[in-house]
Amino acid sequence: MFRMINPVRDYAWGSQTALSEVFGWAPSAHPQAEVWMGSHPAAPSQLITEDGEHQQIPELPYLLKVLAAEKPLSIQAHPSKAQAQSGYAAEEAAGVAIGAGERNYKDTNHKPELTVALTPFSMLCGFREPAQIMADLNAVQRLIAEGDLALAIESLSVDILREDYSAALETALRDSTGLLTVAAEELTSRNLNNLEPQLADTLSRVTSGFPGDPGLFVALMLNRIDLEPGEGVYVPAGVLHAYLHGVAVELQATSDNVLRGGLTPKHIDIPELLKVTTTEVISDPRLAPEQPSGELTGGRHLCYAPDSEDFELHNFEVQTEELSAGWELTAPTILLATAGKLTISGRITLTPGESAFIPAGTRLTLTAETPDQGAAQAYLATTPGALRTDHEKGAL
Repeated sequence: MFRMINPVRDYAWGSQTALSEVFGWAPSAHPQAEVWMGSHPAAPSQLITEDGEHQQIPELPYLLKVLAAEKPLSIQAHPSKAQAQSGYAAEEAAGVAIGAGERNYKDTNHKPELTVALTPFSMLCGFREPAQIMADLNAVQRLIAEGDLALAIESLSVDILREDYSAALETALRDSTGLLTVAAEELTSRNLNNLEPQLADTLSRVTSGFPGDPGLFVALMLNRIDLEPGEGVYVPAGVLHAYLHGVAVELQATSDNVLRGGLTPKHIDIPELLKVTTTEVISDPRLAPEQPSGELTGGRHLCYAPDSEDFELHNFEVQTEELSAGWELTAPTILLATAGKLTISGRITLTPGESAFIPAGTRLTLTAETPDQGAAQAYLATTPGALRTDHEKGAL
C-alpha cells in the first residue's frame, strides 16, 4: 500500500478556491481544475514507498479525478472503442501529428465517464425532448426580439421539431449565416431575471465564459442536471455533455479522445462529431448507487456500477470507529479520502484530498480517526467486481 503524489492540472476553467473549500488545502494562485490519480502518460501519479522513495504507479485501465469547475467546460462526446481505433488509424495514415490541434484521436481507447458530485454540481448531458428544447428556444427568441436573429433561432427550431438532432447540431455549429453567433453575443447583454432559474443560470454561465459562441444553442438542446453531493451521472460513448460548475469525483477510462461541440476555442470537427454522437433522447442520465448486500457495521457502503468494463466506484461513510465487511481487493485500487481522517487497513492515514494506491490481495478496513467530529468519507476506484466480501467469495 502506497501514498500517492498526484498532479494538479491548472486548466483555465478551474477554480482557485474550490479545492481549498472542499479539502482544506491552501488557496491557489492559479486555477486548479483537475487532480489526476492514475497512470495516464501525460501526468501519472507517483507512489511513495515505506523508505520515502518515489516510484511509478502501475498501468491502470481507469483514471480517477477530482474536478473543480469554475467556468463551463466544452460540450463534447467521446467515441466508442471501435470508433477510436478506426479514427486513430485514419489520422495516422493521413500523417496528422499526434500533438496537432486538429487531431481528434490521441489513442485507440474509448472514454466512458462516471461523475459523482462532492458539492452541488451542474452539468449538461444528453438530448432533451423537443418540447423542452422549444420552450427554452422560444424564451430566448422573445428575449432577443429582433427580426433576423429571431428568424435564425426559428430555422434551428425546424430541425428540433423534426427531432433531427444531427441536423440541429450541424445547423448550430456551422452557423452558415453568422446570425446565431450574433444572437449568442446579444444574449450577453440581455436581462435574464425573468427567465426560468435553470435556463437563466445556464445562459449566464455560458455567455460569460463564451460570448458569441453558437455552441450556446447546442447547450440548450441538452438536459440540465443539478446534482447534490453523492448523486452521479454516467456518460457512455456518444453522449454530448458539458460540466458547468462545482466539484465532483470523475472516474473514466484512460483516454484523451474528445470530439467537441461548442463552448471552446479548440478545434471542432463537425463531421467527426456527428459520426460519434448519439441523438436518442435521454430523459434522466443519473446513475443511482446500489447498496451491496452483506453484513456491515459502522457506516455505509454504496457502489456506482455503470455498464463499463473498465471501472466501478465505491463510496464509504465511516460513522463510528471502524468500517469492515470482510473485504478483499482482487485488483489494484485507488482510494481517495474526501472528508474526515481515515486509516486504511491499519497502515496509511489520509486526510481530505489525499489518496492511496492499494495492491490486489489487500484486506480492506477503514477506520475513522476522529468519529466525534463527523463521519469520514472516501471514494474507491477499481475494476468491476474487484471488491469482494468473504461471503461473496464463499458463494463462488
